[in-house]
Amino acid sequence: MRRVLLLLPVLLAATITSGVLLSLHLTSAQVNTNTTLALDMVPAGPAGNTYCDGAGLLPDGVTPCSPANSMTVGAVDSCFADAAGDNNPHTHIAQVIVQNVQDMIGWQVRLNYDGGKMRPNSVQFMPFTDSNTLQGISFVNLPIDSGTSTHLGLNPASFIPPASPGPQTAAFGSSYLGTQTAPVSPDTPPKSPADDTSYSAPTGGILAAIQYQVLAGQQGQNNLILDVDDADPNSPGSGISYFNGTGSVLMDLSQFSLGDGYHAEGAAACAPPTPMPATATPTATATAAGATPTPTATPKTSGATSGASGSAGAGGAGAAGRTATQAASQLPGTGGEQGDSSAWPYALLVLVIAVPASGAGYAVWRLRRR
Repeated sequence: MRRVLLLLPVLLAATITSGVLLSLHLTSAQVNTNTTLALDMVPAGPAGNTYCDGAGLLPDGVTPCSPANSMTVGAVDSCFADAAGDNNPHTHIAQVIVQNVQDMIGWQVRLNYDGGKMRPNSVQFMPFTDSNTLQGISFVNLPIDSGTSTHLGLNPASFIPPASPGPQTAAFGSSYLGTQTAPVSPDTPPKSPADDTSYSAPTGGILAAIQYQVLAGQQGQNNLILDVDDADPNSPGSGISYFNGTGSVLMDLSQFSLGDGYHAEGAAACAPPTPMPATATPTATATAAGATPTPTATPKTSGATSGASGSAGAGGAGAAGRTATQAASQLPGTGGEQGDSSAWPYALLVLVIAVPASGAGYAVWRLRRR
């Protein structure tokens, strides 16, 4: 009996400690429930997105700015409308924006689109340069590692198939390289108190710049789309990974937390696209399993409806006249979570290797109204 009484304080302390740790874990697991990933189709201009490098200079290398090593995201525009239009093949620049995230390690975006109309062409995973350290920068490696006084490196991966008319799908993303800790895992907006004061990103983070291509013959089109999608029907979908205090947690985002990109060619404003009919792509061979499934697409009617609108002067994504049309989602991300510290790189590696090996290069998808 005396032994039991002696053990009671120990058991009580263990119970309290377990409860505190569980509470901390649950709190950490819910800090990113309002995270959004979106395409900003008009990233430059007076209300655009900027990076002030470690030397306190804008990307032109001349104009002073403050605070040093900071990112500012303006209004996120889901539409770029080129009223003048260009019926020849040409390109524009968009940026991938993350908002409301803590302790970010990596990210991935899934894009669905019509490869005969508008498609992603290339991705710049480090769209800025810190002249103070001579390193490429994105939001993912914005913090300065206190041990080296430099930014961490990035591990990028992407798969963008060659242009082909009809439904296509692409995916790309990156994660930082190095020991995962809270100080080197960036936050936007900042925590209070902040883990690290070597950087600032109060309104969002710029993850990458996308050069997208408008194919020939699109003059007059006002519903061209780059559909930022979840894992249905193509997996893996869009999402992030974040540091939970002990390792990496993978969080898939639902379609309600994802912002599409729209483009109007020779029109004053964008219009939501009409749903495309379901289209079966060539047979996809699952080489790992030794099977050859032939998936059939079915129309999808669920999802948020996007009021894509807004305009910008002709001349590309740097034109002025931004109109914010994309509301931040209030719905949490859905999907599984796992503690694999390298989940995104492995998922992307599988994508890069397995998808081209399938013979089709990309699986079935269908655009749906948002």
